[in-house]
Amino acid sequence: MRIERLEGYLLRLPLKQTARVADALIDHCDVVVVRIESEGASGWGEVAPGNSPLTTSEWSAGTFVTLRDQIAPRVLEKGGIADARVLEETYSRVRGNNYAKAAIETAWQDLNARQMNKPLWKVLGGEKKPLKVGLTFDRSVQREEFFTGLQRACDENFGRVTLKIRPGWDVQIVSFARVDYPAWLQLQVDVEGELDFDKHADILYRMDDFSLTCLEQPLNPRDFVAHAMLKTSIRTPLCLDESIESIKDAQIAFDLETCKYVCLKPGRVGGLASARAIAEFAESKEIGCYAGFDLTSSLGFRHLAALASTSNFVLPMDYVRFEELFEYDPVPALTTTLVEEPGDEKKNRPARNFRYVELWDEPGIGAEPDLEEMNKFVLDKFEYSRE
Repeated sequence: MRIERLEGYLLRLPLKQTARVADALIDHCDVVVVRIESEGASGWGEVAPGNSPLTTSEWSAGTFVTLRDQIAPRVLEKGGIADARVLEETYSRVRGNNYAKAAIETAWQDLNARQMNKPLWKVLGGEKKPLKVGLTFDRSVQREEFFTGLQRACDENFGRVTLKIRPGWDVQIVSFARVDYPAWLQLQVDVEGELDFDKHADILYRMDDFSLTCLEQPLNPRDFVAHAMLKTSIRTPLCLDESIESIKDAQIAFDLETCKYVCLKPGRVGGLASARAIAEFAESKEIGCYAGFDLTSSLGFRHLAALASTSNFVLPMDYVRFEELFEYDPVPALTTTLVEEPGDEKKNRPARNFRYVELWDEPGIGAEPDLEEMNKFVLDKFEYSRE
């Protein structure tokens, strides 16, 4: 594949309702979109490390500059890109900056699938199937709002919810959610590394009382040893998220037996190829994965859905109600539907309908933004083309 043109966009997407990210309220979402052109076809990628460096060391404005000044020129200079491995080699000298790398890589993956005239999920080795989805609830200003949201999730047949907790918003909230809502609801708790093994032992041990699907990133992301110790101390399965930024991180974590699950985000690990490599390695260690969601538009979500369709993604993927959250969405949101899951007579569990998202049949990510409309939300852009 000979790349002829490469464009980057820093977009500010206004939100219809405020969202909470790392305990900060936001009314817009800054995202980075990349467009790669070759032989009359375009591939699109999107990443959203955040409006500021609160959840990762990257943020969208910084990612845009890294793309513009460091990564995009290297990719265009290379010329022919035969596969994802060759693409990664073009920017291998750039340290870190996984979100910037993922923006290019996901756009290339979309373009490659379009040129093959196949859906991206198929090129990645995925299966055409509905994907079970779940919602995440962060710490809310009003508890009434929090519980109203949980009730709506149950009413709309979302089979999984994730509760993000912090010290002071922890055991009581999880207890209420488990007692007041149906037993069929899969409950995950995400701590985002905010607890300390010694200082917050009482909170960590109480998680065993609530039949959680998993406890996600309870401790400092770089403290693999503490996670291994915690894993042997509680029954609740542990899931790592921020800890895993590369295949090397996965090797350390799995060798130390730190977790049962891994949350994979293409942006955090540098792209879809890296995410697939980690998922395959996890499968060899009998560790399951689920597709985690940064706050991207439906463009980025389509890449995530393609990843979630592949092997070893065993837990419901993250989801948001795009039409209720974003004032502008560059591509149509994927359709959700209800799918009946069989019951289990031995466990006295009846058949039940749950919310799933549908995949597409068109090439690549199955949709393409309207550039004229998208330009209304552009804060900054760059363009490189081959003469």
